[in-house]
Amino acid sequence: MERFVELVVAGGIALVVGLWTVRLAASRSAVWLGGVAVALLGLVALGVGIRRELSPDR
Repeated sequence: MERFVELVVAGGIALVVGLWTVRLAASRSAVWLGGVAVALLGLVALGVGIRRELSPDR
């Protein structure tokens, strides 16, 4: 499987998990902060995966 597909899928899953964690956890708790971190990492992975596919350097 191509690397950009792995990044997009993993990023999407991480984003969903992080957002659900933020939604279900108590505000500003350690779990809530972990959910925010996972969601941000998922967003970064999505961006990197999309950028790899759209990059004109290939």
